[in-house]
Amino acid sequence: MATIDDVAKAAGVSKGTVSSVFSKKRPISRPVTERVLEVAKGLGYYPSHVARSLAIKKTMIAGLKMPISKDSVMSGFEIQMINGVIREFSKQGYRLLLDTLPEHDDPTQFSIDPVDGVIMLNPRKQDPRIERYNQMGIPLVLIGRPDPIEEQISYVDNDNRHLSLQVGQYLINLGHTAILFLNSSADMTVAIDRENGLAEAFQQSGQSYDQVHVMNYSRRQHANPTEYGYVSLKNIYEPNRFTAIITDTDRVALGVMRAARELGIDIPGELSVIALSNDATLAQEMTPALTSVELSAEMLGTEAAKILVEKMKDVDIVEQKIIEAKLVIRESCRLLK
Repeated sequence: MATIDDVAKAAGVSKGTVSSVFSKKRPISRPVTERVLEVAKGLGYYPSHVARSLAIKKTMIAGLKMPISKDSVMSGFEIQMINGVIREFSKQGYRLLLDTLPEHDDPTQFSIDPVDGVIMLNPRKQDPRIERYNQMGIPLVLIGRPDPIEEQISYVDNDNRHLSLQVGQYLINLGHTAILFLNSSADMTVAIDRENGLAEAFQQSGQSYDQVHVMNYSRRQHANPTEYGYVSLKNIYEPNRFTAIITDTDRVALGVMRAARELGIDIPGELSVIALSNDATLAQEMTPALTSVELSAEMLGTEAAKILVEKMKDVDIVEQKIIEAKLVIRESCRLLK
């Protein structure tokens, strides 16, 4: 097998030049680059990622910790967010290691990966993973706020309390106060912020929050978010009447709509539905088109990656950024008479 020495000798350049051609660590002229690549191709030489990592003391790999549902189907939000992460890392010369194992549910799944830094989704209350990364000295950026909020932790998030306040105000202004809230997992910080925001909307309007029934997603109980929405409405609608449902995601809303059809419930005639995420394609293909909240998932991913790239250069850098979310009104909510 050809070595970097063989390529350097055949191309008439130094080992450092060959290394720079492949690593792009420093600019090399186009003629020299083409000559080195042609020689390497002829000799069958391929650079060793392990050797390069040892030389520069970096793997040039960044991790993305993103547990997904048990059916392994990614949501539109997750796909858009990954696109943002990949695009930014690619610009900076980083590969991406995607880890979808549910380490927050099963601590034995936690692993030390060969990465220079990590982006972690869906932080939990008192999340022990944050402290683990700090102890290991691995740069960490969260998508979602930490609990408790600490000045030294970098994160990117929406203002989930405010967006839930807006959703609550929107429904209350339409006359809806009997609301079923199919929230995310109870121990996630986003779930806490959303419920607090909805409660604030009721407080500001002078309505009783007792009219709101909150449920939470569980990986142990639900195969996927769509089943969560479907089973929840099927199990609770008959004994409890609601005029509106707020769902954690558009996939949960899809399950709600399927159950509503089977139960003969007209949307939005008898039941208004709104989702706290926006897969524009899925939302518009639903009948009726789904009112939802645009979280700008791709921007969340891009900004998290930008911050992590800087932290991998200087671990002491800290940045906390809020990405604007907005309500997208379509056809699934109606004004009560």
